[in-house]
Amino acid sequence: MLKQLYPFFATCALAACLTGCAVIAPANMSAANGAPNAPLDEKLFDDDNVLILLSSEQEANELTINVSRRGYQLIDRQYLAGLDKILLDFARPPGISDEVAVNDMQMMSPSAQVGLDSFYIAQTEERSFVSSRGREYANALLGWPDHGCRAMTSIGIIDGYLGSEMPGLNASQIVSHNFARQKSVESEHAETVVSLISGPGRLKDVKIYSAGVIGVSDAGLEGSGTKELVLAFDWLWRQNVRRVNVSLAGPYNPLLESVVTALSDQGMVIVAAVGNEGPDADPRYPAAFDPVIAVTAIDADQNVFRRAVRGAHVDYAAPGVDVLIQAGLETGQYVSGTSFAAPFVTALIAADTSKSFEGDAEAVRSFLNRNTFDLGAVGPDPVFGRGLVRAPDMCLSNYTMTTNGAPS
Repeated sequence: MLKQLYPFFATCALAACLTGCAVIAPANMSAANGAPNAPLDEKLFDDDNVLILLSSEQEANELTINVSRRGYQLIDRQYLAGLDKILLDFARPPGISDEVAVNDMQMMSPSAQVGLDSFYIAQTEERSFVSSRGREYANALLGWPDHGCRAMTSIGIIDGYLGSEMPGLNASQIVSHNFARQKSVESEHAETVVSLISGPGRLKDVKIYSAGVIGVSDAGLEGSGTKELVLAFDWLWRQNVRRVNVSLAGPYNPLLESVVTALSDQGMVIVAAVGNEGPDADPRYPAAFDPVIAVTAIDADQNVFRRAVRGAHVDYAAPGVDVLIQAGLETGQYVSGTSFAAPFVTALIAADTSKSFEGDAEAVRSFLNRNTFDLGAVGPDPVFGRGLVRAPDMCLSNYTMTTNGAPS
């Protein structure tokens, strides 16, 4: 399938001194099926915990007893009602490598989903302040009407912590829950994402469920672990949210994949930023999971964002370079990054009146494909995916076409 790209490990950058994330590939992946083995010794997040998802109390009890005899310490145990799973969080004993820890758990409970507590960061790149409206191109490129569109469904965002009120939104209601283990502060990044979804001229009357997962460690690192993402997805499902925007990216994680796949199979549609690690980087997740709609960023001239990750998993392109944000700001702000392209696609999906918002990811892709303008090589390509998303007919207004049919 298009997105079955499972690298063992991916390089990601948070600062110049941080070089990578350790991840464990599924047991059935090896050099024999195209994915080379690699050492498991690089970590971005200072967390030696192993996460396990199990289906029954009996399995959870048995595993806890067995691994405790080998020196593992149970840190947390939660029942996830949305997933109908039990989540166990173990600290491993000193000297146990990533690979050994995962293999220990998988061997003692073969039916379990197991993964490390990998690290994920928000995909923002650049910000600059402006004193006038200036380069406001996104709506014209999308064919989005200046007066906005009415939301047909609620939206979930997984990002930083968001307060319950934000100035400048279209009478939107925000329901927030904080999952960050580390110190959490109200997130400018999350506010920007929400502004792109429901700021002036965006979606009207939309109810937003905000799952805050980004925390700040004592060392000043900002990000989310796998555990927070799992808890956030479970919470959003229990709130009956079926359209979710994720602006974080990180390494492959089999446990996170199992959660994304299970919820997608039940009707959750997840839109995610492809990541800003550069055109030569390995695919980043959750965008590269098969069910997820992966979004890259383009500028006003329809050139791809210079730092955008590329690959066969890229689905669509949307404005994400020098995008103007004004909600809650006295002057305005330009932002760049794949984080800021994904919300445009999420908003288009939520505004659809054709009932495709009630379907699964494939139904939503079919809806988006009807309005997509091909960019780059003819047909789907690793840079732009299927191309630039466009507003559906019910939102068609206030845009012009160039002589060759391209959006101006």
